[in-house]
Amino acid sequence: MTDDLYWLEITLTVSPQLAESCSAALLEETGRGTYQLEAEDEGGRPLIRGFLARDEACRSRLVRLKKRIETLFSFFPELQSPFWELKLIPSENWQENWKRNFKPFRVCSGLMVCPTWETLEAAEGEKILRLDPGQAFGTGGHATTHLCLQMMEYLKLNTLGDPFGRVLDVGTGTGILALVAAFFGARSVLAIDLDPLAVESARGHVELNDLAAVIRVAEGGPESVSGPFTLILANLTRDDLLPLAGVLKGLLASGGFLILSGFLETQSREVIRTYMWRKLLFQGLALEGEWGCALFRSIPE
Repeated sequence: MTDDLYWLEITLTVSPQLAESCSAALLEETGRGTYQLEAEDEGGRPLIRGFLARDEACRSRLVRLKKRIETLFSFFPELQSPFWELKLIPSENWQENWKRNFKPFRVCSGLMVCPTWETLEAAEGEKILRLDPGQAFGTGGHATTHLCLQMMEYLKLNTLGDPFGRVLDVGTGTGILALVAAFFGARSVLAIDLDPLAVESARGHVELNDLAAVIRVAEGGPESVSGPFTLILANLTRDDLLPLAGVLKGLLASGGFLILSGFLETQSREVIRTYMWRKLLFQGLALEGEWGCALFRSIPE
């Protein structure tokens, strides 16, 4: 049983060179959003924070996380060892920590993301998406989400036809990619996630931004979905993306586009080869820090 009253707050002080890798490990082991604090220690090392549900799996997940971080630093003996700070906090404080560290920011030209607890007036010719991330991942601040948004904007500005005709967002999280797809003029968007908390969060954001006429949110994976889609978005992990290559290929419309992210630069060759093996046309790779985002297109018939 989960103790609804408390969460384990994990704060890691790490070397700047490994901040992204540690953040990724923390995200994967906790299953919750992570963020980098504005503060640094006296040596200029960044502080990364995440939260772990205090349930029966808490101890094993924490042990696994520590082993991953230790293994990572073992390859760089010249770097200072990470400093761990663990603290039990009430669940309402978990939400307040998010609010202090999630500020309005620009997603792309003409679009700002603003949390529900902040006040922001739209500039001329600009729109605002409202988010209240809660327990779901995807605020637009992480490199993988940012890369997907950049690739979506690239398609909007540089592609003939209508790549945003019918869109599928796999692993939607907060729903931010689905929301931006609607902003880019999608006629319909299906946002899916295996996590019921993410589904609840995404549905709330669809209602909050008055996009229920365009976006439908459902619980499940792409295996249960019927295509075709002119654009598929999948910001997952490498381990999730590889076995889905055939499924996602089968859901693409003729000439449709596929945007993949959530994998490290070192994993990009494997991801690209796997999807090209399915006879998808590789269109390009974008990088930010250690993260990658790949664009594919189905062969037009």
